[in-house]
Amino acid sequence: MKKNTVLYLLLIVLIIMNGFFLFNYLGRPGANRPNGSGNFIVNELNFSPTQLQQFNSLEAKHHNAIRVIGDSIKILKVKLFNSITSDSINQEQIDNITQAIADNIITKETELFNRLRGIYLLCDARQQLQFKTIIKKSRRFDNKGREGRRRPE
Repeated sequence: MKKNTVLYLLLIVLIIMNGFFLFNYLGRPGANRPNGSGNFIVNELNFSPTQLQQFNSLEAKHHNAIRVIGDSIKILKVKLFNSITSDSINQEQIDNITQAIADNIITKETELFNRLRGIYLLCDARQQLQFKTIIKKSRRFDNKGREGRRRPE
């Protein structure tokens, strides 16, 4: 009985610690959570209320489109990887699935471009200059990594 008491106390302590860490990790109700890329752009560009409303509409459409594309990619990848253990493999079917995945990735990249272009079109002239700077820094068009070294080509 003595051994079980120690285990129960240890279990209770672990449960309390897990609860504490989950509470801090997930955040307290009403606490500021990490900002997404959209909030970063809104803060950096200092959108007007009208621009903010248009931005939120654009973001909602973008997220829905990306979710649909992502779900489609997941379904196709499940099909592809389920065929790994098949007794026989139809190469044409594998090629069709991988082509469909590639097409979805192209669509996803196009959707990202359209989102960024839509944000750019929401901006006034001053904000457009600032947006160009943000995009250039985020995409690292100068081929420099974190330490400022050139990446191998």
